[in-house]
Amino acid sequence: MEHSLQPAQADNDGSRLTQGRLTQSKTLLGVLACYFLVNLLVRLALPHGLELDEAEQTYFSQWLLAGYSSQPPFYNWLEYAAVHGLGMSLATLSLLKNLLLFSTYLFYWLAARQVLTDKRLAIVAALGLLTIPQVAFEAQRDLSHTVAAMFGAALFLFALLRLLSRPSFASFMLFGLATGIGGITKYNFAVVPIAAGIAVLSDREMRSRILDWRIVPAGMLALAIVTPHAFWLINNFEAAGGHTMKKLVNDETGFLVSLVDGFGSLALSTLGFIALTLVIFAAVFREHVGAVLRARSPWTRLVGRMLGLCVGLIVLMILFAGLENVRDRWLAPILLAVPLYLALKVDAAHIPALPGIRRLWGVAGVIMVLIPLILYGRVASSPFTGKYGYVNIPFAAFATLVAEKAAGANTIVVASDGQLGGNIRFNLPDQPVLTPRPPLGLPPQPLLEFDRVVLVWRNSDGSTPAPLQAIFSTYLNGEDITAAPREDGVVAFPYAWGHPGDQYRFAYAVIDLPKGAAPTP
Repeated sequence: MEHSLQPAQADNDGSRLTQGRLTQSKTLLGVLACYFLVNLLVRLALPHGLELDEAEQTYFSQWLLAGYSSQPPFYNWLEYAAVHGLGMSLATLSLLKNLLLFSTYLFYWLAARQVLTDKRLAIVAALGLLTIPQVAFEAQRDLSHTVAAMFGAALFLFALLRLLSRPSFASFMLFGLATGIGGITKYNFAVVPIAAGIAVLSDREMRSRILDWRIVPAGMLALAIVTPHAFWLINNFEAAGGHTMKKLVNDETGFLVSLVDGFGSLALSTLGFIALTLVIFAAVFREHVGAVLRARSPWTRLVGRMLGLCVGLIVLMILFAGLENVRDRWLAPILLAVPLYLALKVDAAHIPALPGIRRLWGVAGVIMVLIPLILYGRVASSPFTGKYGYVNIPFAAFATLVAEKAAGANTIVVASDGQLGGNIRFNLPDQPVLTPRPPLGLPPQPLLEFDRVVLVWRNSDGSTPAPLQAIFSTYLNGEDITAAPREDGVVAFPYAWGHPGDQYRFAYAVIDLPKGAAPTP
């Protein structure tokens, strides 16, 4: 009889061992590290054409400025440091993004550990981020400033919850650091600390923890971090804010239509952001959904109030600022706390956590397999579907031609758009590259200081580009360049991983500038 029970006993021991590993911190961090390494390797395996955000960051990495465009400069500064420290390569670009994403999950997990009674549920909170499409998939596909804002939001949550649970001078200074960093990641991040401040101050017990003399040096640290960019923003507010406002506000619509559009986009984007997470959490804790919904604790009240206030602030922006285009990815830093809130609800319900943790690991495993496969498959299928993405565009082949045209003179390349300019810069890292609209903080760089200008342009769909004057006439006139091109042309190259015969077209023009044409300072 004893012999017949030994296999069952061994199975139970193995099951307990497996379940124990699923609740260990090193398992979570190890799996996440491997997952982001796989995503990095997938990006390296794909063609090396840069996506929109990748190209923009590469273009801006030529300069270290207090501001660049319609977004704060935190990611730009990191990109500048990475490129100038590690060299220009796709590995450098992808490594930076995946390190930021891994750090987002890490600080989110640490934030959950500050306030959860059952520390195992911190794994639930961290894995919950994988259930948000904008965080799990879109961030890998092509985002930069939003990735930085998600990192800033996770760091802020960790600092806030650490301060409230274990106030000390170090935790206050960490809070100031996190607030300052978040403030220079993306402008919509400001909603998070405002909502958090109102939520904390409206709670008597929490209020007493944060209204402390140590909040003064914390605020000074945050202010010191944001001040360089704040001064830049004051001087460039119209130009920097105009691009963002065009995305969010349509001046041509009436008030009622604006309200309908604003509330409609908020509802749809919020639903698109949280729906899958709610469904998955309901499935993995299906036996206890009612208990979880009813559960309350001081921490669920705080985080729930924060989320509600975040939505409330957006509602006020719709009512009084004319906001009418709320995008789901715009909500990424603002609603990032949703999985944490759900984990806190599970913790407050005092239900058996292990079955739900085990199921959520299964869901997370599927997601971590699917995302790299989708990222790879959507490009690998291009020859069969005829649908080419930015990574398929043969920028490298065109950059080789540009290098030939630029050789032998002090040359500057002027690209018609930022993505083309970024890709030229990526493939020719020692070649100065500009666009007709350079970064807002860049000092004037007259073209007449160079010996040669190579103008490059294209149509985004790869069709035959328009003539030179249709693209660059205003720009060249503004630069006092009247010389005719000594060479121009339209060239075509096959798509990377494309169907034979499918080609993408670029145009170029070479202008030699007269010696000594630069104006006297």
